[in-house]
Amino acid sequence: MPCSVLPSPGGALLWGHTIEGDRLFLVPQAHGTWTVSAFRRGWGDWHDTGLGFGEWFRGALAGALATDWLPQWEPGPHPVERVDS
Repeated sequence: MPCSVLPSPGGALLWGHTIEGDRLFLVPQAHGTWTVSAFRRGWGDWHDTGLGFGEWFRGALAGALATDWLPQWEPGPHPVERVDS
């Protein structure tokens, strides 16, 4: 890991992981924004996307990001089903 993790001052926020065990982080930048980075378990490396969460998340779900390490989702729209309990 090339940076510290919260609660360390200035640390990255671990917010998720992929089914393959990659860890997803929000990393604070000098100009006050946060960008998505990942520790890719299969490669054993750190990957900086340079993208904010909103842009990264939309791109990931739409299959618009050129990655070979993220799971692929079918393009939307996806139906929403109501489940009564």
